[in-house]
Amino acid sequence: MQRTWNKSTSIKLSKIKSCLNIKKNLIEVFLISLFLYSCATVNIDVIQAGPFFPSHKNEIKLYTDKNQVEKPFGAIAILHSDRFDCSQKLQKKIIENAKEQARNIGADGIIYYFDFGEKNPYLELDEKCFFSGLAIKFVDAKKD
Repeated sequence: MQRTWNKSTSIKLSKIKSCLNIKKNLIEVFLISLFLYSCATVNIDVIQAGPFFPSHKNEIKLYTDKNQVEKPFGAIAILHSDRFDCSQKLQKKIIENAKEQARNIGADGIIYYFDFGEKNPYLELDEKCFFSGLAIKFVDAKKD
């Protein structure tokens, strides 16, 4: 039995090919978007280390050393990120994200650093690091 191809069969085939190309393009766009989204955001875990306080809109003070903190304080949470491409742009995003997290738990400041972990001379040139911080609340010394 021999198949005969007519005009309607070829139109149907071209529509099927067109639909398959659209689906393929949509899948490619979805995968590329997912990849770019995962590279552009870094999750910060908040680990409660003390009581949380009401959230506020005040500015969060940033410190890179506990000796820089000008008032007595208590720790209320540990802030920690996944490893990420340690570019200046992403570091700024991480700090802004950490400040927002700190505001949400009522912190007054963050003592933080970016850590590269153990250095391996055989790793590739693009360095990965992670954010570690301690969300702090200033202690009111006047309370008895």
